[in-house]
Amino acid sequence: MRQYLCALAAAAIALSAFTGCASQQAAPVLSAVAEPDGQILAALDIGFRGEAESDGPALLAAASLLESSGARPAEGEADLAGRWFARAEELGESVPPARGRIAGPAYRNGVLASAEAAVLRDSFHSGRIARVSLQTRGPGTLRLSIRRASGEPVCETLTGPVPVSCQWVPVWSEPFIIEITNLTGAQIPYYLITN
Repeated sequence: MRQYLCALAAAAIALSAFTGCASQQAAPVLSAVAEPDGQILAALDIGFRGEAESDGPALLAAASLLESSGARPAEGEADLAGRWFARAEELGESVPPARGRIAGPAYRNGVLASAEAAVLRDSFHSGRIARVSLQTRGPGTLRLSIRRASGEPVCETLTGPVPVSCQWVPVWSEPFIIEITNLTGAQIPYYLITN
């Protein structure tokens, strides 16, 4: 429980070093909370661990952190903040009243089998920074590729437990193809965040 609260405190103030929490083992994702998507990644990590351990305070902390980040689920994804608030309440935690979400980044929680690829489309505004971040939730390597609808490559990078991002400024408001490919011989769960 203490490691979750230390991680939450670190994420909330976007520190890259965990002062006061250094003796606790933190998940690899929490080492990058200073990154633009670090608060969302920390919330997802804390929430899934809290869910696995039926840890009400951790679920409440994760749901609050995810909600305050402004992130919303991508189309077809579960509302994790809502789910974690409900589970925390079932476990006896006092949950703040529900409120509407602010439009903001989207997150996706997926799993790829060995050599499998996920292909998504997402549109980004012209003249504004577009960013797609990816992180595995375990050992293995994923390739993140971004292409214009015409097939022109925009960005390609490899990721593991440390998150990576593709960032660019579109000339036109248009859809882009986001492809995530599992390059290992085992199933890999991952987080994908788009701004």
